Amino acid sequence: MSTTVKKRILPLLIIIVMLIASLASVLYFLPNRFTKHPELVVVVVEKDMIGSEIGDVLYEKQLVRSSLLFRVALRVTGTMDKLQHGYYQLPDNASLYEIIGLLQKGHLQTVRVTIPEGFTIQQIADELARDGLVHKENFLAEAKTYVPYMYMYGPEKVDYRVEGFLFPSTYEIPVKSTAKDILAMMAKEMNTQLTPAMRKEIEAQHMTIFEFITLASLVEKEAKFDEDRPIIAAVFKRRLAVGMPLQSCASIQYILGYPKPLLSVEDTKIPSLYNTYINKGLPPGPIANPGKKSMEAVLYAPPTEYLFFVADAEGHHIFSKTYEEHLKAVEKIYGN
Repeated sequence: MSTTVKKRILPLLIIIVMLIASLASVLYFLPNRFTKHPELVVVVVEKDMIGSEIGDVLYEKQLVRSSLLFRVALRVTGTMDKLQHGYYQLPDNASLYEIIGLLQKGHLQTVRVTIPEGFTIQQIADELARDGLVHKENFLAEAKTYVPYMYMYGPEKVDYRVEGFLFPSTYEIPVKSTAKDILAMMAKEMNTQLTPAMRKEIEAQHMTIFEFITLASLVEKEAKFDEDRPIIAAVFKRRLAVGMPLQSCASIQYILGYPKPLLSVEDTKIPSLYNTYINKGLPPGPIANPGKKSMEAVLYAPPTEYLFFVADAEGHHIFSKTYEEHLKAVEKIYGN
């Protein structure tokens, strides 16, 4: 290439580079969208997420025009390794400059909420409403259709597929989170608690995850004390193995919608697929959201010859091998 040609091309290349730099600068400071009333979008940046993964999340949430452009901006500004994990509420009209700045602060106003073991979807909705995070009706409406994982599907129709799959724990929930955001947070935590080792053991015991959580929910609602959980789980597993109805009082209370202290004979005859007195096998789905201890109790239930149990006034259980022994235990606790 001649010197003359080089002299002509060089200014052109300089102009092109300047134009690209100018365009990049404009895109860097340009609002994502032009609106007077921006919406706040909740974004979760997990620990150890890399820039490309964060860019993908932002693009999916429609907060950036391009995941690639976000990654280039991180490289150019030297902020690739300066983003903080956590929960964020990002305005949907923010520029790349503003988003990258916000993601370096790692600060977000949250409400701490504790969901106890054994809460139902209705009780979770009540708690979230009391904390001012959502309207109960909106949360339950979203819960009716929210099914993020295939293992939530069972053979029978249920009102809420997420029932049983929202892990009970203490959560820092960002202010103005949507019902779906909160459901996603709790369902993801349950998915995390279902470790690869646990899933392998569930499969080895010829259970599906759905069956496992359903059984764990019964144990959760029946047991008041941790030492009783493994034996209750063992009794239920033995009853399933020999074809006996589970006869779980907790399943009747789920049908009733409240924890009735003492069930009547009429209660045990309520026509419902959830009635484990008149139906053999597991109910159509979980009756509550079980905690880790109940899940482990099902997974590692010891061998047992017990087939019956009854709780005393304090909630401790007496276990029996025969129906005759069980009747004596009942009489001892409740009288004739």
